Amino acid sequence: MKSRSLLVFVFLGLCLLVFIGWVGAYAYQQRLGPALESTPMDVFYTSVPQALPSLTPIPTATPEPPTETPAPPTPIPPTVQAGVCGETTAWNILILGSDAGAPKGLKGSDLTRLLRADFPNRRVVVYALPRELWVETADLGLVNPTVNATRLGQVFHEGRLRSLQFAKLDTLVDGTRATARMLSSNFQLSTDHYLTVDLQNFPALVDAIGGIPIYIPERTTDPWIGMVIQPGQQTLNGTQAAAYARAIPDSDFGRIRRNQLLMEALRQRLLDPQVWEKIPQLYTQFKQVVATDLSLEQVNHLACLLREVPTSAVIQDGVRQEWTSPGPQGSLSWNRANVLNQLRGLGLIP
Repeated sequence: MKSRSLLVFVFLGLCLLVFIGWVGAYAYQQRLGPALESTPMDVFYTSVPQALPSLTPIPTATPEPPTETPAPPTPIPPTVQAGVCGETTAWNILILGSDAGAPKGLKGSDLTRLLRADFPNRRVVVYALPRELWVETADLGLVNPTVNATRLGQVFHEGRLRSLQFAKLDTLVDGTRATARMLSSNFQLSTDHYLTVDLQNFPALVDAIGGIPIYIPERTTDPWIGMVIQPGQQTLNGTQAAAYARAIPDSDFGRIRRNQLLMEALRQRLLDPQVWEKIPQLYTQFKQVVATDLSLEQVNHLACLLREVPTSAVIQDGVRQEWTSPGPQGSLSWNRANVLNQLRGLGLIP
């Protein structure tokens, strides 16, 4: 996987969009959205209309057999540095892609990543969390119907469904808030900032920039996407790109790898000077589908870090497939000891 693909794509795109739409030193330091901790969770949730079907009863989880705990990855030795790109601390940034517009299947976050930007040590870690992991949600207050456990990606949808807000960006924030609390209770992961994108507009964005040139390593098809993506060098239109991103002919882990290829190709496309000329038009069209609490100043500092950090200090990792097993309702159970040990080794949790 390309070590910088998702990182550079997300923050390059965000930088290009927000700097066109905002002017002035005061706005430069203001959050573009509310902080996740700014309002208690229960203020945002209300009863879901009774017409909605209740979830099936949640089975009692079978205790996992003891497994050998692997040794944690060797941490990169910290360096004594400060003030890199204008920052002196490390941030945990939750990155989500909402698939509310997906034509099939359960709704939620199709993309869930925790990015740690360590400014003093010039180090970046991106951790991938498969959407099918079975997680506990009893402490989130998801009622009417009550949801005590569900798939990881589904948590975003359940939080958004119970939002009292009306604007799309505000409901994206409420779904993000639920996901952040779930990651804290299940994985001990804290969230300092967030970036949530509505993927419903992904096909339109791809078409607006003239498609995505990409090399597809193997033929990809399954009943889910309803089309065949042939191997080889080609230019995907919006519908094809969305289909390739959602295809699961093998597993969610395979889809994560394909999404990395797609994000790298999209990053390269955004660097094309002909696409840059369309940025003002793209901002006008898509500014309402990105929610974040970062300020323009912080976005600029993050973009700086991605340029400054050495390749050897950019780490992409995630839950290992061998640490999962079939779980309730077609989900994936996961070995808590192995995952938490990995997170500690990466410096993502104490």
